[in-house]
Amino acid sequence: MTLEQAARTRKNLGRIGALIFILFFGSVLDSCVARFREPLFTVHLLPGTSELVEGQVDHDLKELSQLRVERSHDAVQLTIDRFQPGYWLGGNMWIGAISAATAAPHGTYELLVFALDKPRKAPVAAFRAIVYPDEAALRASYLSLIRRAFDVAPGRVALALVPALALVLGLMYLLGRRMERLLAELGRAEVFMVKAAPGGYDLYFGLGRRHGVEEGMMVQVVAENDRLICDAVVRQVYEDNAVALADDRAEKLPHGAVVVRTAGAEKTE
Repeated sequence: MTLEQAARTRKNLGRIGALIFILFFGSVLDSCVARFREPLFTVHLLPGTSELVEGQVDHDLKELSQLRVERSHDAVQLTIDRFQPGYWLGGNMWIGAISAATAAPHGTYELLVFALDKPRKAPVAAFRAIVYPDEAALRASYLSLIRRAFDVAPGRVALALVPALALVLGLMYLLGRRMERLLAELGRAEVFMVKAAPGGYDLYFGLGRRHGVEEGMMVQVVAENDRLICDAVVRQVYEDNAVALADDRAEKLPHGAVVVRTAGAEKTE
């Protein structure tokens, strides 16, 4: 792969990465907005389907028989299967499912969970189940734009985009290293940092002793189109990097500015 091909590919990958990041951020935002707009403890169902639900209870509740479920209609049932410790903060919680009968009329149903040792007016959980007549009506009820359009949870979309973004960034890193090697073979290196210094600006670039750079050597700083910006004098050299001092023209270098070790470059006196 030539330098031009590597640069073009990296630029295209950067565009793809930016698009993936925008889609990832949009998916996360869509998921958060839908979650905040959704009333708590609301379940959406089609006839003949069910959805898992859960709720917190006191530690002293150990038997399922200590909980009682009240429902507004027999067509929608809440079944409690088991107790288990809380996922994040410990505690005691129950796990169950709300299911709609195959002949359940569409509409809204209320389900309440009571602990037998608690006052009748204080349910430990209250759910609202909404049954829709068909798939189209169910999809139209989704608050998530992604789920409404594609019937896919936005959280899953965001998770799927993470490895894609990681792959693009990894390829961009490998191409960047490839470009560094190709540039170095031509006696060139991109400026990766600019710092103010006495007498001008220090330019940090990826050419060092093993590339034939020496202290006091004169180098050129050019833009991507090889337009000369200024000259600079190398004042510190490491194995793979160096620092050159340039004048005030290097204060705001354009993106992709390159240091060039010119043929027959000599040290300044």
